[in-house]
Amino acid sequence: MEYVNNQQFLQLMKDYRKNKDKRTYEEIGKIFLLISSNLLNKSCFINYTQDRKDEMTSDAVFFMCRYIDRYDLKKTNPFAYFTRVAYNGFIQNINDYNKRDSMFSSIEYIENASFGGDEIFGNNGMIN
Repeated sequence: MEYVNNQQFLQLMKDYRKNKDKRTYEEIGKIFLLISSNLLNKSCFINYTQDRKDEMTSDAVFFMCRYIDRYDLKKTNPFAYFTRVAYNGFIQNINDYNKRDSMFSSIEYIENASFGGDEIFGNNGMIN
């Protein structure tokens, strides 16, 4: 499967709501992976490393599985709904990563900063 057929996806969603059987869930999972892996080819996500892309895909599939029961079957475009969920998962992953990165870089800055210790303490560690 290289692309998502929206009508088949909608039918799978309806079948999942009725039965919640393993086969239907596996088919939906394949579609979730397809959506997230193809979404990574957008220009705003293309320059991330493969490790980051794998992490982003994992987060996106997690969020799609988490919000699968929130999809309204009266709507006829599950592809758009889950693509948006995946996109938001990517953005959340990027924001979390940037927050952690800035926290670690500030800790590293503090550890490497010179507090003027040589002015108070001599080279031998004694107070001048």
